[in-house]
Amino acid sequence: MAASFSFFTGVILMNILGLYASPRPQGNSSQLLNAFLEEAERLGATTSRYRLNTLRLQGCQACYSCRQPGREKQCAVRDDMQPILADVFAADVVVLASPVYMWQMTAQAKLFTDRLMPVLKPDYSSWLSGQRMLMLYTQGQPDVARFAPYFDYVNRMFRFLGFRTLEPLVFGDLRGVNDVQRQPGHFERVRQVAAELVRNG
Repeated sequence: MAASFSFFTGVILMNILGLYASPRPQGNSSQLLNAFLEEAERLGATTSRYRLNTLRLQGCQACYSCRQPGREKQCAVRDDMQPILADVFAADVVVLASPVYMWQMTAQAKLFTDRLMPVLKPDYSSWLSGQRMLMLYTQGQPDVARFAPYFDYVNRMFRFLGFRTLEPLVFGDLRGVNDVQRQPGHFERVRQVAAELVRNG
């Protein structure tokens, strides 16, 4: 989906979906995603938000119902993934914020990704229409390059699903629940990226 342009205001109208994948409601990744979405809203974007840890989400049942005629873009599992899927299709940008656990995204984030089968057509091309995917990672490891092979893998997975992936935002040395407050440059960085996205469309 492409962002639209308002001839009345001269502003690009963008729809951003934010997904909080941390079990901590106000952890480091959640605080950075808040800053990102608040900056985007300040500049005129519309946002929707989901805290995955609070939702009722089941794993994919491998039923292939979403492959059946008349069931395109739909999932047979009736849970809280239904509105998220609708918002994925409506979004211009999806931002998935996750701390790094065991070298990977959280279980909450992985559950979301496993439920994205309905974005694929039966021939495994994509129903998506240009949605961008931005991963925002926080990690206790100070070396932000340590898990780069995994971050690259995740972006390749999202590209297979039809997303246009953006360079991941990776923030290190964040072990305690509120450590990000000692790193004002991290907030500046997410606000900068949000502004660039909204202004450039």
